[in-house]
Amino acid sequence: LSRTTKLIFLGAALGLVMWGSGALAGNPGDVGVLSLRMGVGAREAAMGETGVASSHGASALFWNPANNVFEDFETELVLQHYRHWGVASQEAAAVAHRMGSGVVGFVFSGLYWDTMDRWGTEHVGIPEGTYKPYDVSFGISYALPISENTGIGMTAKMIHQKIDLYSDTGYAFDFFVTQKAIVNGLMFGASVTNLGSDMSLYAEPFPLPTVYRVGVSYSPDKEGLIGSLTFAGDMAFPNDTQDKGHFGVEVELLPELVLRGGSRVNYDNQGWTAGAGFRPLSNLTVDYAYQNSKIDGFDDGHKFSLTLDW
Repeated sequence: LSRTTKLIFLGAALGLVMWGSGALAGNPGDVGVLSLRMGVGAREAAMGETGVASSHGASALFWNPANNVFEDFETELVLQHYRHWGVASQEAAAVAHRMGSGVVGFVFSGLYWDTMDRWGTEHVGIPEGTYKPYDVSFGISYALPISENTGIGMTAKMIHQKIDLYSDTGYAFDFFVTQKAIVNGLMFGASVTNLGSDMSLYAEPFPLPTVYRVGVSYSPDKEGLIGSLTFAGDMAFPNDTQDKGHFGVEVELLPELVLRGGSRVNYDNQGWTAGAGFRPLSNLTVDYAYQNSKIDGFDDGHKFSLTLDW
C-alpha cells in the first residue's frame, strides 16, 4: 500500500476509536447479539478479559489483530469451547496467517443456547414446543504496520441471529490500532467493534453492541524473574451500559506452564477470573479459564482453547 493510503487508513481508525463514548447510542437492554462481546481465547479470559494490547496470534483477531504485526509467527490456529453460565455454549475458531509484512485472519464465533420451551399467549401451563436460539458471526481481518512502532487493522464480519421463528442477518466492521512505546515491553492499543446498521427479529429494530476499548500491557525484562511476566489492563465503553474495567496478570513458572488471574470491574454479574496455560509440544498450547459468576442460579464460566502454530 502507498504511504498516502496507509495514512488515510490510520486516520480513519484513530478517528473512529477516539470518537469516544459521547457518540454512543442505546440504553441498557436495547442492543442485540450480545455474544459479539464474548472474546476468543482462554488466555485473555483468564486475565480478566483483557486483550486490546496484550493479545497475540489467532485470538487477537477478536481483541486487536494489529498486535500481530509485531509478533513472530507464520500461521496460528485457535479452537475454543466456552460453557456460559450453564445455559449456553460458545464455539469459536480463528486462524491468522502472515502475508509479507501484514497478517490476514479469519474468525468464526457461534453462541448456541440450550433448548427452551415455546409458550403461547394464553400460558396454559403446557409448552407448545421447544426451540434453540443461536447467533453466529464470521469475520475477515487484515492488519499491517504503518511505521516501525504502529500497526493498524480492520475486520469485516457477517452476523446471523435466530430466535425461535425469527431471524435476521447483518454486517459490521471493527477498527484497531496498536502502538509500541519507547519503554521496552510497553504496548498500547485501541479498538472500536461492531459498527453496523440495526438488526430486527420481531419487526422492532435493535442496535449492535458497539464497544470502544483502550488497553495497555507491560512485559518487563526477564532478569531476576522466574519467567516472563505480563500485566494488562483494558477499559471498555459499551453503548448500552456503564463503562467497564478489566485487569489481568500472567506469570510464566516454566516454559511449559503459565498461571493467570484477573478481575472485571463495574459488572453486576461477572467477577474474578483465573486460569493456566500448558504447552505439551513446542507448537501446541492448551489454555483454560475460570470466570466467576455473581448471579445466583447460574453456573460459573469455563473456557477451553487449543492453539496450534506452524
